[in-house]
Amino acid sequence: MWNFFWAFFISLIFEFSCLTDEPYLKNIHQITFDEMGFERAGEAYFSPDDSTILFQAIPKGKKEYQIYRMNLMDGLPLMVSTGKGSCTCAYFHPTQEKIIFASSHSDPMEFREEEAHESYKWHLTPYMNIYEANLDGSDLKALTGGEAYHAECAYSPDGTKIVYASNESGSMNIYVMDADGYNAKAITHTEGIYNGGPFFSPDGKKIIFRADRMRPDYLQIYMIDLETLEEELLTDNEAINWAPYWHPDGDKIAFTTSLHGHHRYEIYLLELATGRMQRLTDYPSFDGLPVFSHDGKKLMWTSKRSPNRSCQIYIADFINPFES
Repeated sequence: MWNFFWAFFISLIFEFSCLTDEPYLKNIHQITFDEMGFERAGEAYFSPDDSTILFQAIPKGKKEYQIYRMNLMDGLPLMVSTGKGSCTCAYFHPTQEKIIFASSHSDPMEFREEEAHESYKWHLTPYMNIYEANLDGSDLKALTGGEAYHAECAYSPDGTKIVYASNESGSMNIYVMDADGYNAKAITHTEGIYNGGPFFSPDGKKIIFRADRMRPDYLQIYMIDLETLEEELLTDNEAINWAPYWHPDGDKIAFTTSLHGHHRYEIYLLELATGRMQRLTDYPSFDGLPVFSHDGKKLMWTSKRSPNRSCQIYIADFINPFES
């Protein structure tokens, strides 16, 4: 416990020594640390009451991500995945004490567990499937199966649907299925193009996602209407734009972008009705994978601003720059 508080104290000193212009983020603080036993951690999501988070982290001495749950009050992480294979993209059920996450622990080729994954480059890991579990990881149930990649999953606001990305057709597309794993249906139909990172809008009527349709690997943010399947391009630039996430008001999204170069990814806010954008992070490191709390008052993200420059999770009070 002493190591944890000492690490927290050191991180505060480091952050104050590197003050930057981030007026829309207040009370920034680090919530995962090397001292917790992680090589690095990131991609965190809030529980429905905003008291707990799910995230992925690489345990010390390992090379693959596992899924952890942590109460923000006690700061004690609990592994909820199997400890085998590679994991990603965990999400809380909005009304039940359930979680989903993607894992490759059923892969018969165990040596793939030892493949090193660099930073946050996305790997389309074989036998990556979506699983449902209790909050402690018990009662694990496969919702998808087979040797394809099924991941990047999230529940609909009412918990009846799951949106995810898969290459089961030979190309990466977005799918929606019932929360029990049945009735999967593709909602994008491109070939040779990556579509991924989808999330339902707060009203459940639209989905945002990322895709590299204009130029290979140069992702842009799209929005699709679930009733008409009409798509709208939300970003159109020469940068890589990814990891979009809805503000609970439904009128804006946060996303990660390389507008300032590939050496310093930053988080921007986009107002959907006007197209106005506002930079939220301003730090000479990686900042990305933003997530809002359900009350809209907090922003949580992954950053390399920790003293040893490892990816760790940060949280801050969010101030809406578009409010008059």
